[in-house]
Amino acid sequence: MAGKVFKKAVLTVAKYILLALFFIFTVFPFFWLLVSSLKGSKELYEFPVHYLPRQATLNNYREVIQMGNFGLYILNSLIIALTASCIVVLIAGMSSYILSRMEFKSKPIVFMIFMMTQMLPAAVGFAPLYILMSRLGMIDKLITVIIILVGGQIPFGTILLIGFMKGIPKALEEAALIDGCGRIKTFFRIVMPLAKSGLFSVFIFVFLACWNDVYTSVLYINSSSRKTLTVAIYSMIGKYDINWGNVAAGTLIAMLPAILLFGFMKEIFVENIAGAVKE
Repeated sequence: MAGKVFKKAVLTVAKYILLALFFIFTVFPFFWLLVSSLKGSKELYEFPVHYLPRQATLNNYREVIQMGNFGLYILNSLIIALTASCIVVLIAGMSSYILSRMEFKSKPIVFMIFMMTQMLPAAVGFAPLYILMSRLGMIDKLITVIIILVGGQIPFGTILLIGFMKGIPKALEEAALIDGCGRIKTFFRIVMPLAKSGLFSVFIFVFLACWNDVYTSVLYINSSSRKTLTVAIYSMIGKYDINWGNVAAGTLIAMLPAILLFGFMKEIFVENIAGAVKE
């Protein structure tokens, strides 16, 4: 009996130690990012390292905000992320509805192609897509970044929504069809409202992916007026010098929309993931 109690106590202690270590390794990078953003340029490179700023300053945030076209960079990121998210939600909603409701010969092939796109690294398509867009005269345009991001996110959104679409009762659609609603009207008036939580979750995923995107914007955007926020932060890393204080401050500013969006929609997000896993 005593041995069982001792074993249970050891397992409990080990569990809490592992949870504490996980918490430390998860939270510490964000803590260090915040601390670095509040340090002066000299204190950042001092040794031994100070884990708290001796004299906190907001100069790094001021320098980042006063950086040329900072407001325009945020606007460009918002345009790309919002436009791509809305397009993906609409197309993924329709494609997931078709794959979950209709039967056709090529359905397994279509689903397999969607799955395969998630297995391939994004870098595989960088060269051919750049050559294609270059020949079409689509370099240095925001619409090009939106098209590339939409194409990359549609399969993911479709796969995520299929399980949720299957959970919508077919009887509701059949009743609407009997009442004279066509397939398209049924989709927009019955299915879309019922799939609202799933569509919101896809919107969150796609928005975060597009907001945090760096490589697509770096490849296709050349002019300063069309830079996104993440590219502007990336450009702070020079060849011979890196202002880590500015990078930390810019990164924290870039994280704010994602944190706020997830904070407002976390219940909808969790609800949809639970529904998708259940299916």
